[in-house]
Amino acid sequence: MKKSTEKTQAERLRQAIRHRQDQEKQELRHAILTAAGELFLEHGYERFSLRKVAERIGYSPTTIYLYFRDKDDLLFTVVDEGFGRFGQQLEAAAASTQDPWERLIALGRAYVAFGLQNPVYYQLMFMQRTDFLTRRQAGESQPRIASFRVLQQTVQQAIDAGILRPGDAESYSDVLWALVHGMVSLAISMPMFDASRIQRTMETAWQMECKGLCRQ
Repeated sequence: MKKSTEKTQAERLRQAIRHRQDQEKQELRHAILTAAGELFLEHGYERFSLRKVAERIGYSPTTIYLYFRDKDDLLFTVVDEGFGRFGQQLEAAAASTQDPWERLIALGRAYVAFGLQNPVYYQLMFMQRTDFLTRRQAGESQPRIASFRVLQQTVQQAIDAGILRPGDAESYSDVLWALVHGMVSLAISMPMFDASRIQRTMETAWQMECKGLCRQ
């Protein structure tokens, strides 16, 4: 009985150690990704290196290579994580209402909110490394830009419901995308466009744009 108890305690200890090690690995990976995004924006692609990332977080370059093959692999992972979060926010916005019109409004708000809350991710995704938009992770059938399918689906639903005038859903989606991208770009590059001003501007512009596409 005593040996059984000792074995159980030893197993719990091993599990606790593994759990702590897994947590430490995840925390280090997050630190690497955060530092990589910041350094890329500070130095650009040519001057960006895994060595600089290692220096920023206080580890040796060898440690970074345990997680990523090279700087392109690291940067793509940063972008990929950003698209993961971006897609989740858009999906949540789309699921918040069954009304196609309200869903369009919710998607616009979610897009701008993501950009304002994640400026490093946003710049890498949509302003600095746009070539990553059409790349795929190994084993994936869809590129990162597939995150926008929820917008196209919502636009098509609004057309089918007679809310928007008949037209090409992809073209309508591109127009709406251009609008919110402009809003986020202003917020990132122009300090006078604070979150409150951007929110007011976005609400007005989004309503005007959607109304312009509405069936009269």
